[in-house]
Amino acid sequence: MKIQPSSSNSCSPSIRPRNGAVLVLDVGTTGIKAFVFDGSCRVLARAYREIGKTRPRRGWVEQDPREIVEASKRVLREAVKASGVSVDAIRGLGITNQREATVLWDARTGKAAYPVIGWEDARTAEDCRTLRRKSGRAVQARTGLPIDSYFSASKIRWAIDRVPAVKRLAKDGRLAFGTIDSWLLFHLCAERPRVTDETNASRTLLFNIRTRSWDGELLAVFGIPADVLPVVLPSRAAFGTLAASVVGRAIPVVAVCGDQQSSAYACARVPGAGARPTKVTYGTGSFVVQTTGRRFAAHPGFFTTLVPGKRGSVFALESKVEGSGETVAALLDDPAGLARYLKSLAKKIRAKLARLPRRPTRVVVDGGVARDGIVVGFQRDASGMRTCLLHPYDGTALGAALLAWDALPDRR
Repeated sequence: MKIQPSSSNSCSPSIRPRNGAVLVLDVGTTGIKAFVFDGSCRVLARAYREIGKTRPRRGWVEQDPREIVEASKRVLREAVKASGVSVDAIRGLGITNQREATVLWDARTGKAAYPVIGWEDARTAEDCRTLRRKSGRAVQARTGLPIDSYFSASKIRWAIDRVPAVKRLAKDGRLAFGTIDSWLLFHLCAERPRVTDETNASRTLLFNIRTRSWDGELLAVFGIPADVLPVVLPSRAAFGTLAASVVGRAIPVVAVCGDQQSSAYACARVPGAGARPTKVTYGTGSFVVQTTGRRFAAHPGFFTTLVPGKRGSVFALESKVEGSGETVAALLDDPAGLARYLKSLAKKIRAKLARLPRRPTRVVVDGGVARDGIVVGFQRDASGMRTCLLHPYDGTALGAALLAWDALPDRR
């Protein structure tokens, strides 16, 4: 069932062409992609590697931290080779990643102290219910998020309490925590930095999104020492330098952003997106994000989070509807069943769009599930809103490329 989107249903960000190319690493839950984008943000090459995950107990989801590093190196090399672009022409690297997975390692040696605890992992659900009754309102007022096992904080506490290697490192002041971007920056960059960006930090339950800083009150709620945390930078910043051994030349890492915020940045660059750009991502999960501006505001049914803006981060509302990628994959040989599922999913998205505080001027759709344009039509018909498919449909990678170009100086 292949339907190519018509030109009237396709939209692209407004871009001022630049010289050279940028490299993007897009780290998902089930796979890792690398892209080379030219100065007009056209995709010159893609590379992809699947990564595994295990479920050692009911409700637990873990991944191999070293596999993520090695797969990242491989796809970066493969994308550069496939692009035909001289490595000397690649001016910068942007990283975008799935956000809430938790990695703990020895800050001195770089060795992981425990497997990656995935965002789906629910081992701390009961701990979170207890904390929510006591501190839920105070935490949400600072983070825009409910206390939930989805986010990083309770996973860090669980590991410090229950994993001897993690406990020892914490006692010795050698424990490092990071989301996937931090882990990769430490292992891919020559400087071995311990850094993250505001969008990833905003998904930990430890970062005050009003003050843009780690919050002592939040650390106290979860009992987490401040010295385990990375330095937080804006999404456009000097994060480090990709080691020359990875692709044959040292390349500055100039942009880092969580995946949903990255695609929201691309959406905001689409002409006609309006003052409150709104995007829907149909990928491994389905997400609705609407940028709201510089004033913090809570809204029923949505998280409040940070997305990159023209000058620093701004607030946005976000809601995850459901996992869609695995369901779609299972229905690829059943066109009728696939159509029924996508229509049902579009109706669920419509309900979320209807609950936003402001009706979208235009809904920008991206993600692998939307690539053929089928769900875009269903979404438009269900919502009655102007809807377009982002080109290229890899909105997370496109946003990281745009952030990288915006961080780099002009060079003619």
